[in-house]
Amino acid sequence: MYVNIDLGGKSRPLRYRFNDVADVEEKAGLGIAALFAENRIGLHSIRLLVWGGLKWADHGLTVQRTGDLLQDYLEQGGSLVELMDKVRQALEKSGIMKFGEAEEEEGNAEAGA
Repeated sequence: MYVNIDLGGKSRPLRYRFNDVADVEEKAGLGIAALFAENRIGLHSIRLLVWGGLKWADHGLTVQRTGDLLQDYLEQGGSLVELMDKVRQALEKSGIMKFGEAEEEEGNAEAGA
């Protein structure tokens, strides 16, 4: 299951599979839940998370190219808050993570079992 996001002038399916999340964790050097911690979330984390969710449909997508897509998204009026909401939705649909209201308000997330 995926969530559509508009990046690079087209709708792209954002989806997280086990290996995709493991790749994000490997590149970040952190577990997926730690990437959402208030003191950790930043442009590097956002770029990695979006890359991880898009690469299943675009096998040649690089982290650098993802950053270019995100720059275009922002220049066209896109919001990082809306983008991260879609990332959270896609992660929940994958069954890998669950975000509760209390965790979202505090900027923390628990890894789903």
